[in-house]
Amino acid sequence: MSLDPGVAHGQNGSRHINEALEDAVRHDVFTVATIPHAADHATKIVAVSDGDTGKLCLAYSNGANWLRIVLGAAVSAT
Repeated sequence: MSLDPGVAHGQNGSRHINEALEDAVRHDVFTVATIPHAADHATKIVAVSDGDTGKLCLAYSNGANWLRIVLGAAVSAT
């Protein structure tokens, strides 16, 4: 199986893979009062500055509601 030459060289069309990844993991930050309608953003993830009883959290749109993503323990090398 071979990769597309553009992908193998770090490009996907006219965009670099790093740029595409950065866009994929960068999240807009909203408050509970300013978060957009879930129906308009199905499958998207956003950060909500006060969405976890006043604390920052991530939320996922299932197309009907924004659902808080419960985060686990801190990342650790050990």
